[in-house]
Amino acid sequence: MAMKMNRFLARLAAAVLALVCVCAGAAAQEYDAQAAQAWLSQFAAALLKMEPLNTPEDTADPARAGQYLLEYEFGTVLASGGAAPQAEGILAIDVRTAQVTDCRGVRVGMALSDALGGQTPPQTDAQLYVLGTQESGYGWSWAYLRSGEVYGVEYITYGGEAGDMLKEYTLTYVIDGGRIAAIRMQQADATTAQAQESLMTAEEIASRQQSDMLLSACDAAAFGEHDLTLMDVRVLGAQTAELIKALGEPAQIQTLPGAAGRMLVYDGAVVRLGLDENTGVETVRGLSVSDDAVEGPRGLTVGMPLSDAAARFRCSRAIPPEGGMLYEQGSLWAQALVSEEGIVTLRYCCPMDEDAKENAVLECTAERGEIRYWHLYYENDAKGGA
Repeated sequence: MAMKMNRFLARLAAAVLALVCVCAGAAAQEYDAQAAQAWLSQFAAALLKMEPLNTPEDTADPARAGQYLLEYEFGTVLASGGAAPQAEGILAIDVRTAQVTDCRGVRVGMALSDALGGQTPPQTDAQLYVLGTQESGYGWSWAYLRSGEVYGVEYITYGGEAGDMLKEYTLTYVIDGGRIAAIRMQQADATTAQAQESLMTAEEIASRQQSDMLLSACDAAAFGEHDLTLMDVRVLGAQTAELIKALGEPAQIQTLPGAAGRMLVYDGAVVRLGLDENTGVETVRGLSVSDDAVEGPRGLTVGMPLSDAAARFRCSRAIPPEGGMLYEQGSLWAQALVSEEGIVTLRYCCPMDEDAKENAVLECTAERGEIRYWHLYYENDAKGGA
């Protein structure tokens, strides 16, 4: 008996490994009818090498002639065709362990953010959030939310060539504590009219949620050291003489109390100077701009719409009205802060260079959807003192 069980476990292990390996090449973010069909075919082939833990006939449903619930170590399969179902006979798969990789490269136990390729639904009061729609054909994905937390994600796509009849493929992730707790795959008959109507609903929800967002996603470059400019001139960290040579003589020069440095006052901009502790050289520590004639990083100006200013820098996801992180890339990060009065502040941070002990910050403040002023300063300073 023990030897027989060992042989069974060996076969089981080999078959489960096959289930993982056949899907290893699937792109993590791709999901359409072709990908679903290919994965189901591979899954059915792998099942032929496995023995159910139960007797299929014992689970026959009298109300559904020819359907059986097959139990395996990884979960269950609802299918027609007894213990050896073909791909077209698989009605539903419920995976509960990390032994199986789905057609998107996702396993049970994976973090939700990894399963979604870094995409994170915003904190919102909505119960449904559309993650995206297919570029062609019929398909979309959305997340189910409760109290702002994601408890489920669903990918739906349609395929077929025979007239008006299609196959609907639904891939579902059950989420618990920010991780994939179960993976479910279903296929069912559908019509072209049903696919069109369902896609239209998803697109309407996506359009509505986009109009409700504070900021839209943007794939522009993240804020970096090359953006520490004023009128296209490097300013933060520049020596005083170099700055004056580039921007001209200031209207005023003020000395700050307590040996806190000096300030150069230009028309529409104030520059704060301080001594570099290592070299003793006076350099620019920060600046503040409130005039629309003064151009900052990537053409940023006072008076431009908030959406225009935000679109000049990376924003990994749509940002809800209450604000949130725009992106996090190692030491690079950005966030949108919203006050109770509705004042929005965009804050971008980057290291000065690989060896620098300080970070640079760009801060843009908007009221009523328009940039009112912006700052560029060292993170260690109190907003540059500007």
